[in-house]
Amino acid sequence: MSSPEVSPKPRRTRLYVTMIAGLALVALCLMAAFAPEDSSLYGASPSGTADELVTLRADGSVVIARPGVDRPRLDVYEDYQCPYCKEFEQGNGKVARDQAVQGRLALVIHPMTVFTDSPMRENSDRALRASICVTNPRRWLAYHDALYSAQPLEVDDGGFAVPDLVDLAAETGIPTGDFADCITSEETAAKARMLSRQAQADEVTGTPTIRLDGQDIDWSTPWADPAV
Repeated sequence: MSSPEVSPKPRRTRLYVTMIAGLALVALCLMAAFAPEDSSLYGASPSGTADELVTLRADGSVVIARPGVDRPRLDVYEDYQCPYCKEFEQGNGKVARDQAVQGRLALVIHPMTVFTDSPMRENSDRALRASICVTNPRRWLAYHDALYSAQPLEVDDGGFAVPDLVDLAAETGIPTGDFADCITSEETAAKARMLSRQAQADEVTGTPTIRLDGQDIDWSTPWADPAV
């Protein structure tokens, strides 16, 4: 990796990683096994979509959960420029969303900038700002996913250019009238810095960092078949 702040895949031959992966699998299996079948207990039908459950919080984090569900809590700290974050989102991230839709956990996403070197830091910062500018919670996940689909190489100078980020907004049904101005505004920049500082305060040193009820878990071991 170009930056030491991005978490590489854990070496599965190490005992502590194996143990953590086991904990993650056991926890998710328990959630699946003991979740009530009566969806009315969650106050909503489990047939909805993750987009319908998105809440944009004032601190910049994003919650995907059914009403009244706050535990177990899965915190995801991620950087849009991080290729391992993209890998997580395409695999276990989808499993986590499915669990949230079924009311079996509360998923909390913390977008941030983890890179310190150029051009990754600048690319990451522009993408983070753009995600902050999505104020319609029903469009946030679509834009989040579009950012990962359009993720530039780490060595690409000028990756996630503002015009490209505006185009992604248009493609995901987001009004673009003042989107570019929002991305480049100092207010958005300050909020992006706040998000990254909060992640540092949460002792996040690499991305993706995935925590189940406060405990870091292995993100690279498949939790379940996303197709199931």
